This record gives sequence, structure tokens and C-alpha cells, in this order.
Amino acid sequence: MDRKLKSESLALVLLLVAFPVISIGTTHGGSVVWWIGLLCFVVGGVLPVWTRYMDHSADKPRDMGMEFDDRTS
Repeated sequence: MDRKLKSESLALVLLLVAFPVISIGTTHGGSVVWWIGLLCFVVGGVLPVWTRYMDHSADKPRDMGMEFDDRTS
């Protein structure tokens, strides 16, 4: 896996973990738990944006063509 895929996978995991942690911190009154959940949420939201500015010169070339297009539109 390249670094971009690893960091975006980590961002997904952080966002999936953040919501239950924030909920648990809110309902059980643990402000430290709530702050940890909020930190996971912020880091998970910033990581995909950060990957746009990473150095991708070391990534291996990908196949080109309509059948390999990753875009949704």
C-alpha cells in the first residue's frame, strides 16, 4: 500500500471511532473521553486533505484508461 491509501484508511478508522467515543464521553460525563473523540474526529477530517499535499513522486505509475478510472463521475 502506498502512503496515501494508508493515511486515508487511518482517517476512515479515526472517523468511525470518533463518533461512539464522543457519544460515550457525552453520556457518561467523561470530558477526557469526549476530547479524545473530538481529537480523533479532527485528525480524521484533516488527513484526507493533507494527502493532497503529500509528495507522490515515489508512487508507482497506475494504469490509464476508462476501465481503470477511479472517479465517480
